[in-house]
Amino acid sequence: MRLPGAQLGPALASCSAAFAWGSVLTVLTVAAVTFLLGRVYCAFFCPLGILQDIVAALSRRKGRPVPNARVLRYLIAGVSFGMVAAGWALPLLLLDPYSNFGRMAGSFTAGGMLALAAVAALAVWRKRIFCTSVCPVGTVLGLLAKRGVFRLTVAETCVRCNRCVQVCPAGCIDTASGRIDNERCVRCMNCRAVCGVGAIRFGRPERRPVRAAGGRRSFLTGAAALAAGAAAGVALAKAGLGRVAECARRLRVLPPGAGDPERFAAACTGCQLCTANCPAGIIVPAPGGVGPVSVDLSRGVCRYGCHRCSSVCPTGALRPLTLEAKRRTKIAEAKLNPRVCIVFQEGEPCGKCAAACPTGAITLRKSSGAPKLNAALCIGCGACQRVCPASPEKAMTVHPIERQVTLESQNG
Repeated sequence: MRLPGAQLGPALASCSAAFAWGSVLTVLTVAAVTFLLGRVYCAFFCPLGILQDIVAALSRRKGRPVPNARVLRYLIAGVSFGMVAAGWALPLLLLDPYSNFGRMAGSFTAGGMLALAAVAALAVWRKRIFCTSVCPVGTVLGLLAKRGVFRLTVAETCVRCNRCVQVCPAGCIDTASGRIDNERCVRCMNCRAVCGVGAIRFGRPERRPVRAAGGRRSFLTGAAALAAGAAAGVALAKAGLGRVAECARRLRVLPPGAGDPERFAAACTGCQLCTANCPAGIIVPAPGGVGPVSVDLSRGVCRYGCHRCSSVCPTGALRPLTLEAKRRTKIAEAKLNPRVCIVFQEGEPCGKCAAACPTGAITLRKSSGAPKLNAALCIGCGACQRVCPASPEKAMTVHPIERQVTLESQNG
């Protein structure tokens, strides 16, 4: 069973793209912890949330109450998960905190730097406003925490000193009314740490909170925003998935486990986890850093004894492959150009391509020692291209294929 770490966004995407019990377990675990304790995930496990705390601390700006942008975040969440349910992970590519952090930390691309600048600017302006008003993952967790078992409350002993407000990164404390919005609270516990009279309490509420005026209207407005966003997300996905096919056709070779290019382009959030974990360094970000990754075999060889990329993919864009299955997966196809092969043209012995081929797709003719390529056995790993001594043009070159297949299905 493959666990996509403790990251909720990729786990939700994985449930949609490639159902796995590990992803379901992650979603259920985070949901249960959030309902019990609140949004502790945002405070201690989300890498982008921790980054925002660091930026906000460096800016030294005091916190302040932030308006509750309920309709905005419900619309964003509805659109995001509506599109994911319809098969397109574009919103998570743009808004998922884990994927964005991966682009920032994994490669110095324009997309990663733009995301970093935007998040940093929001953190300096209003600390965790990205988490409380934009992030679709945070919105889902907020709905669970709102009526959770243990909540933060303000006791009647509060002296209205507002020290808690100044350290609250979510801007969710209103000392005038004596309320803490547990839906937006990220459970950093800064408020409890600075309260000199112990008025901030964490536990089961002693009494049922009094509903604010217009509570039913607020609920209906939020539900309508979620429903409208989800409907819009499904419609956008259906309209945009056709364009994903165009994007997929522009991709180069795809990592093992990608399968169909259209499905991969729709499911990959560009988190760069495969890029960071590829020992050969051949998995590269999309141009600009926003979009699905691809394989650049001019950088090296897809190693025959490695299947790490499909093992670490958190969203299911790369379906998990065993090492044996990966060794039988055709990701590209080699082609031989005898016009530049030194054996054909100069009569010199070589055989490097045959020696490097891990599947026996290249053999040498007994009479001349010239290479012979059996495309039915080729998996497109790039080993032959890498060792070919012909210059400036290689005699063995690797080319993309329409979709990945296993050698058995190709030859069956």
